[in-house]
Amino acid sequence: MDRNSSGHLDETMNLRCFYLRLVKKIWIVPAAAVAGALIAAFVYTLVTVSFGPERTYSASAKLYLNFAYNEQTGTQVDSYNAYTWNMFMSTDDILKPIIEELKKQGIDVIENEENSSGELEKKEKTITKDELISSITAEIPSDIRVMLLTSENSDRELADAILLASVASMENFGDINEAFDSIKNLGITPAKLVVYSDKTITAAIFGAVLAVLAVLLCLLLYDALDDAVYVPEDCEKRYGYSLLGVLFKEKDEFFRNELMASFGKKAGHLSEIIVISTDSVKDDSLSIEDCKLLTESVAPILEETGTKLTPMAVPGTVLDNYRKIGTCDGVILCIPYGKKNGSMTEHIIAQLVKHECPIVGIVISRADRAFLMNYYGLRK
Repeated sequence: MDRNSSGHLDETMNLRCFYLRLVKKIWIVPAAAVAGALIAAFVYTLVTVSFGPERTYSASAKLYLNFAYNEQTGTQVDSYNAYTWNMFMSTDDILKPIIEELKKQGIDVIENEENSSGELEKKEKTITKDELISSITAEIPSDIRVMLLTSENSDRELADAILLASVASMENFGDINEAFDSIKNLGITPAKLVVYSDKTITAAIFGAVLAVLAVLLCLLLYDALDDAVYVPEDCEKRYGYSLLGVLFKEKDEFFRNELMASFGKKAGHLSEIIVISTDSVKDDSLSIEDCKLLTESVAPILEETGTKLTPMAVPGTVLDNYRKIGTCDGVILCIPYGKKNGSMTEHIIAQLVKHECPIVGIVISRADRAFLMNYYGLRK
């Protein structure tokens, strides 16, 4: 390989070539977006619905805390906040009346889960003490004299019952605790299903964007590792040998004239030239096919000069081929368009150089005419 060549591992990406080839694969981007959106929406639904938390009902009540005034100590307003109230809710002064009230409603409160199986046979509804404590929340939204008491449970009726029992207990607490003149109920909101914000659309958009970015990254990585030949100029830079021209299965006068002119200048004075297709390692018919196309394209020059073109598979496939390339006037390498065999091509060139076989030039074979017409702006 010529010293001025860069090799396919060191060459810079031809962005125009990349974008033109990307256009053919552009359908992958919207397809990936749709797939990513569907997968993300499915996963979100699976997590939040199928394996998400069970349905929860929430009942609430507003209580007015009327603090008592003492001439010596004043009021104890500062002693009661959201944190202390939630702590007080589990004390006997508040919790025991709640349990008693629930029992009146036919709801039994048991100490722990281990005893629940036996108790369930006695009562229609049963709740453990820990569940009862965790289901009640006392909040002080803004005014320290107004409390928002909330009860949450997976059973709507049980949520309502717990709230009513808690309100009754709080009113009793206001009567027996010297820090209060009274605690009054300002209103109760019956239990309603807790509805969480549905972010399925957000998840779908996120999945679509992520999928598009992933696909674009994969396409860039794929192209960076692509050692195929698409453009004549890139081929010349890579391998450092003259590019004689491009071969198409269909006829094209413009590229055919370029090929004939280059072939006449580089090979017109030679008697015997071997044509090797760099992808003919396993199929020598490829060299025969490319040689036939080349012969038809430069037929007038061959008739005029008497140059003979002989197809041959990659030399390494048959030992005798090394002798043949040593006796010929030169070799024309046919590199297939768009086929990923850059490393093999470099290996073949290295072998030809090692055996002192002159390389007349390179031809890009089986090329995509439509692509090259677009690349060079020859389409009307």
